[in-house]
Amino acid sequence: SPFVYKNYEKQFNKKSYTFGIKTVTYYPVEFSLELAKNRVNGHYPVTFTINGKTDGGEAFTQQFTLYVKISDGIDPHSIEPGPPREVIATGPALSIDTRHVYPGMEKSYSQGYLPTVAGGKADIVLPLLSAAVTDTLTCAVNLGDPASSPFVYKNYEKQFNKKSYTFGIKTVTYYPVEFSLELAKNRINGYYPVTLTISGITDGGEAFTQEFTLYVQINDGIDPHAPDPEQEPFPQPRLMVAGYTQDGSYLEAGEKTTVTVTIKNTSSTQTIKNIKLSFSEESGEVLAEGTGTTYCTLIGTGGSYTWNLAVTAMTTAQSRPHPAVINMEYEDSCGQSFSVSDRIILKVRQPVRLEYEEPSLPARVTQGDTPPFSMSLMNLGKSVIYNTLLKFEIPGLASGGSVLVGTILPGESQTGTTNFRVGTEVAGEVSGRLILSYEDEYGERYEEEIPLSTTIEKKIEAAAPANDAATNPTAQLPRWIALAAAGAALLSLIYFLANRWLKEKRAREEDEMRL
Repeated sequence: SPFVYKNYEKQFNKKSYTFGIKTVTYYPVEFSLELAKNRVNGHYPVTFTINGKTDGGEAFTQQFTLYVKISDGIDPHSIEPGPPREVIATGPALSIDTRHVYPGMEKSYSQGYLPTVAGGKADIVLPLLSAAVTDTLTCAVNLGDPASSPFVYKNYEKQFNKKSYTFGIKTVTYYPVEFSLELAKNRINGYYPVTLTISGITDGGEAFTQEFTLYVQINDGIDPHAPDPEQEPFPQPRLMVAGYTQDGSYLEAGEKTTVTVTIKNTSSTQTIKNIKLSFSEESGEVLAEGTGTTYCTLIGTGGSYTWNLAVTAMTTAQSRPHPAVINMEYEDSCGQSFSVSDRIILKVRQPVRLEYEEPSLPARVTQGDTPPFSMSLMNLGKSVIYNTLLKFEIPGLASGGSVLVGTILPGESQTGTTNFRVGTEVAGEVSGRLILSYEDEYGERYEEEIPLSTTIEKKIEAAAPANDAATNPTAQLPRWIALAAAGAALLSLIYFLANRWLKEKRAREEDEMRL
């Protein structure tokens, strides 16, 4: 041996070590063996015997053999020729010829001989020397544990006689113990011990038994450290929401409806089983009846399942599309669990409540006048009202176009104002309508008609003065009466013109404010 013999017994505890993102727990069995100064180059086996107890309290012993390569010692080929050295393996009867290379060997034992592995066989050559034995030897082979051995088990017991072999000018007499061990097809790479048990009788008539252990290196088998072969991806069966409907176009706030969801198995090869369906709505304003879950035993290949789910919209639910999630938990035909989800949209709508003060026109208007008009609109609902518009259709009255009130927020009011211009083409009682239109948050249009009526009076023109006494009776009256009548007419005309100017000015100002 190239080692200095000492007591190398040690104890080891488990520890952890991280490789990248993976952490491994192991026993770090480590030794530093001191080498002899006169060590000879070669491969030398070192056997570790491990003792311990399992977690169940059972004692165990296990051995592991490693080979140490010595390359910084004495070259065995540089030793001067001399008498062959005999290394006694076990007992005095037989010894291994460690110096010579016999047929079937690539190296001598001192150079680190290993059995040859080729063609599905392991060839073992064990040259034994003995000065005390000349009779036939019997050799039995122990191949170790069949569960992990790379060999095909047979009866390999053989007998060997002494023979001679010449190396150059020297002839050696030895026992050529040779075996050809058949290897299993599914052998695993590694070093495996083979124990040869030699029995015989010495020349003195004494029976003996000796054991010699050799290690066979298998390197043409399965690599135990090779990564597991990648398995072909197994197609995952998939569930999906194939369609859904809800009773009615909208779910009114505070009301209940039924949502019908169709679940489809898209796989054409696998049945899906143990299916749990769950409903959830993101805002919490749409609630499912009960737990919002259901169970289905299985859905066959390409089949579907229909879930009728009752849901209720809270009275405070916002008027808008509400996303909801259908979660599907299931198992494939092999029992592997999966979970997927799909989204559906539920249209929730708040009732539209637009109230207004009953509008009216002045009982009488005069041709050429510009009477004002206003209407207060109140949103008493919980949704926004858009594009509120007032449109008038009244004979003899022109508003200059429709009045856009616009958006009315929940709980707020807006006022629509305009000024009519009374035409001169129509007189007497007239009636028409006010068309009130608006839209909800889904763009649906609403329209109401409100009747309006008034009486249009003709405009009274002031009388023109005349010079002819026959045509102007006031000319025959006393002068002071004529002057008084003329003054009164002038004052009436000034009042009429001033009043008309003030009305037109006020109308223009209101139009400007409205615009």
